[in-house]
Amino acid sequence: MQFETWLDAAWRDHADDSAGVAARIESQGPDLARGDADLAALARLAQHVLGEHLGQGARARALLQRLSAHPGAGRAAADALRVLDASLALCEGEDPRAALAPSQRVRAAALAAAALAGRDTPRAAALLHEALAAAEAAALADDDAAVRALAVTGNNLACTLEDKAVRSEAERRLMILAARTARAHWARAGTWLETERAEYRLARTWLQAGDTVQARRHAQACLDLVRAHDGPPLEVFFGWEALGLAEAAAGSGGGHAEALVQARAAFARLDDADRGRCRASLDALAGLVAPAASPGAPPSTG
Repeated sequence: MQFETWLDAAWRDHADDSAGVAARIESQGPDLARGDADLAALARLAQHVLGEHLGQGARARALLQRLSAHPGAGRAAADALRVLDASLALCEGEDPRAALAPSQRVRAAALAAAALAGRDTPRAAALLHEALAAAEAAALADDDAAVRALAVTGNNLACTLEDKAVRSEAERRLMILAARTARAHWARAGTWLETERAEYRLARTWLQAGDTVQARRHAQACLDLVRAHDGPPLEVFFGWEALGLAEAAAGSGGGHAEALVQARAAFARLDDADRGRCRASLDALAGLVAPAASPGAPPSTG
C-alpha cells in the first residue's frame, strides 16, 4: 500500500475509531513511511490521534522517539518531531519551549492548546494566548509555518468547543478566540478559499455562542467571498447553510426560507460525492422552524 493512501484512510477514520487508528499508526505507519515528508506527516497524525483524541501523551511521545531513529528521517521530520514532542510535553505540565526557535515555540503552544481544549479549558486558553503573543513578538512572515499552524489550530479548537452540548463561559470565550484566530491567520497563510471557510467557522461559532447578529454577519461575509471569487457549488451551499441557520436562530422565517431555497439550488449542482457529504446538512436546515423573533438582539462584541 502507498503511504499517501494509507494516510488518507487513517485521517478519514480517526475521529470514529481513534483507538483502532492509533494501533494502525504504531504497527503499520513506520514501515510504510519512506522518507522525510512521510515521517513528518505520520508524526503529525500520531500527535493528533494519540495525544489529542486519546489523551495518551506518553504513548505518543514514545512513538515520536521511535520515528526519530527511522533511517528516512531528515530535516523536515526532525523539525516536526521536535515541535510535536514539545506540544505533548506542554500537555503533561512540562515546558521545553526555551530550547526552541521562535516559530517552533508558537507551533508547540498552539498544538498543545488544541489538544487540551476538550479537557482543560484554562490551560488551553493560556497556551493559545501565549502562542499568539509569541507570534506577534516574533513578527513572523506570512509564509512561516507557525502562521499556518495558528490558522489550523484555531479552526480545530473552535470545532471542538462547538461540538460540546454545554459550554462554560470560559469555553465560550475560548471558542470565539479560536475562531477569530483561524480567520486572522488564514487571511495571511491561505487563499480566499481558506479565508471564506474561516468566515463560515466564525458564523457557526457565534451561532453556538448565542449571538445571531454576529452569526449573520460572518455568514454573509462567507457568501460575499464566494461570490467575489465565483466559488464552486460546495462553497455556495455551505455559505447559504450558515446564513439559514443564523436566520432561523434569529427568528427570521423569511430569511431562513430564502437561504433554504438557495442552499437547495447549490445542492442540485453538486456532484454525487459532495451530495452525500451535504445531504444531512441540507435536511437539518430544512427541518428547522424559525422561532418567533425576540425583542432585541443579544449584545455583540464583534
